[in-house]
Amino acid sequence: MRSTAAVVLLSFAASLGLAAEPDERIKKLLTSKDYTVTWGEPRRFDAEAVLELGGSGGHGGNLQWMRFLPTKDGVEVLDIKLELGRKQYTTKWPEDRAPVTVKRAVLPRDKYAALLADLAVVDAAKLEPVAGGNWTSTGNFWVHVQLAAGKTRHLDMSWAGYSSSTEEPKYAPAVACSALARDAVAKLKSENHKLTDAERRWASDKFVRLWKSKDDGSGWWVRERAIITVGAIGDATVLPVLRDVVADGKDRNVYYAINAVTRLTGKDVREKPVEEMDLEKVRPKVLQMLKELK
Repeated sequence: MRSTAAVVLLSFAASLGLAAEPDERIKKLLTSKDYTVTWGEPRRFDAEAVLELGGSGGHGGNLQWMRFLPTKDGVEVLDIKLELGRKQYTTKWPEDRAPVTVKRAVLPRDKYAALLADLAVVDAAKLEPVAGGNWTSTGNFWVHVQLAAGKTRHLDMSWAGYSSSTEEPKYAPAVACSALARDAVAKLKSENHKLTDAERRWASDKFVRLWKSKDDGSGWWVRERAIITVGAIGDATVLPVLRDVVADGKDRNVYYAINAVTRLTGKDVREKPVEEMDLEKVRPKVLQMLKELK
């Protein structure tokens, strides 16, 4: 991790209008034969800005949300993971599971300042594709990075799809920022954590933002797994959006939304076995139940 002195040096260079030479960690993260990099002048991000990360492998059955929240005692790092794996099924629908784990750690404020400085360097880098690249992959993934202070968004990066030489310049900055953030907390002591009411509200708000955004860069699998995740860790404020999914969504989303509503309300009107349910029979029951909850 970059020292505090190095952060001061970066700030000094910025005050002179100079683009500071990035350290080797950042150079390595943004090195590829498929694009060139021009290092620009980094901005200075608000020290109280909240950092959110999202990640998912298309074939891995996983989803991760992270939040870095500055407080007077440090920066609280919330790490939420859904890990479904690649479990096969022979039923009509996948098994009704929501294996979500939540951990919490605290990052010192000076380390967070160093991280924000690193993210600013990545943000200022200009990537230009190199002609001639022709590789592609069958592996797809989603990466999301958002840094916001109030209504001001310093960073807002999202990408989902199959990695390739043509797409790499688009997703490389988000991947680099995500890697830097994870590296910053890799050695912290983390503990299992029971979400507070405020944290459940944040998780619900995050889901709503993802679901309602038409250009958030997420893939279909991200949305499916987000429904499962919020059903396990959200609160009642997410029910109106889940209701809309039940009412108008596509089949798999409807199935996951019905299960999420069941978890959040504690009321089960599903057919049994759940994995064989007829969605068209269960859908009106769930909608009626939600109507009666108002």
